[in-house]
Amino acid sequence: MTQEQKQAWYKQFHSYHGYNEHNGIDLIDVDDDYAVVRVELTKQGMNPLDMAHGGLIFSLCDVACGVAARTCGRMTVTLDASVSFLRPGKDTKYLTAVGKVIKPGRTTAVCECEVMDDAGKLLAKCISTAFYLKEQK
Repeated sequence: MTQEQKQAWYKQFHSYHGYNEHNGIDLIDVDDDYAVVRVELTKQGMNPLDMAHGGLIFSLCDVACGVAARTCGRMTVTLDASVSFLRPGKDTKYLTAVGKVIKPGRTTAVCECEVMDDAGKLLAKCISTAFYLKEQK
């Protein structure tokens, strides 16, 4: 992916003022079949046990995999996803998710994602299936 294409991705990602913006999810890096997103872990993203809420971690996985799957130029929706929570997200400023397409197909793409803390500790792992919509965007 060229620098110009990457800049277009950043601009497109930040032009939508919905769920990602509301939750502070930011696109950090993008390339072919690859995306990195990050969120600052604030009190609003914590559960009652004072650790990252599972829904926030799931959202990071969903966004990272979705962006990675869309780098082929087709719009997607998540068909299914499974997240394994491996350790609590706490004592970190950011949660970072790295999404990759591991098997692109004609109508779907299988993606994987890893969520890490600032020290690089693996907090969660996700496998998801993205469904390619017929319309091109």
